[in-house]
Amino acid sequence: ELEILAQRDALTGLYNRRQFTAMAELELARSERIPGGIALLMVDLDFFKRINDQYGHPAGDEVLRQVATLLSAGVRSTDLVARMGGEEFIVLLPHTNLENALAVAEKLRKTLRERPLLVQGVQLPVTASFGLTWLAENQKGQLPSLYAAADQALYSAKHGGRDRIEVAMPDLAQA
Repeated sequence: ELEILAQRDALTGLYNRRQFTAMAELELARSERIPGGIALLMVDLDFFKRINDQYGHPAGDEVLRQVATLLSAGVRSTDLVARMGGEEFIVLLPHTNLENALAVAEKLRKTLRERPLLVQGVQLPVTASFGLTWLAENQKGQLPSLYAAADQALYSAKHGGRDRIEVAMPDLAQA
């Protein structure tokens, strides 16, 4: 039980940031031995503060739980989904090329956009912005450079109008 508590986010049941980082590092090391691209998605709920302000923090917590469920259901069992903190999630897609990573991101974005969440008897529309980065199967990279690129792409998505996906390639000179 303590091990689960140390690895999982208490609210959503997803991996926590620390466990995600450890598992992502293993996947990156594996990708150097076993060919296959690897993609990283950062997902940030749009205007989440409005939900907390209008409906209260228990409603916001329920939104986070439901989003966690939708994100987990929308990826393969071999993909890693974690809550980074607040209303921010991260998804690692091993053995995934850029085209497929974009397709997954778009599927997740549409799922959130098109499926209002039922919270306290009210249907709440929720959208998210996505930052995507990717390594081809012949590229080597480290998690900090992937994280920085996905964060940069997420920032662009937020400032470009939200409810969208942006891509930024990692700085492999830092790898």
